[in-house]
Amino acid sequence: MRRSPQRILALLVALPALFLVGCGSSSGGSKTAAGHVDVIDNAFSPKTIEVSVGDTVTWDWKGSAVHNVTGPGFNSPTQGKGKTFTHTFNTAGSFTYNCTIHTGMKATVKVS
Repeated sequence: MRRSPQRILALLVALPALFLVGCGSSSGGSKTAAGHVDVIDNAFSPKTIEVSVGDTVTWDWKGSAVHNVTGPGFNSPTQGKGKTFTHTFNTAGSFTYNCTIHTGMKATVKVS
């Protein structure tokens, strides 16, 4: 059985799209392949994030005030809007971090 060039071309175009759909992430739960936290004026969002051992969390400064991120084994510089800081969590556990400039500005990374 011979296939026409048009059918082969259609198959070649469809395969990558089907592959990408199969690789999509689910929206259930708060566990992510990599974590992202917004640093907004006087708050971290989300307050708790769950990642896997070996994942990297990125903090993204969005608010107008300057902040830092300080936790067990990591310290960001004090910086403002448009800056980022990353840390890779290689050990399971619950890691509470804070901004040393603004008391009460705390959050947690849960690593499993």
